[in-house]
Amino acid sequence: MNLVELKKARSMLVLLLATCEQTLLALEAAGNELDTDLRADLSAMIKRSEAELARLKVKIETASA
Repeated sequence: MNLVELKKARSMLVLLLATCEQTLLALEAAGNELDTDLRADLSAMIKRSEAELARLKVKIETASA
């Protein structure tokens, strides 16, 4: 991936992460016990997205050097 593609991927990942985090907050605030699977899935997606963002940061720094 070139620098432009890496930055585009980072932007999309930031949007995904923010959406997951806000959805998780809304579900937790609602306190609906039926959403436990969805909350678990969102938590897993957040962890994976944060890890991928860290990898992309390194790739962007390397490509910018």
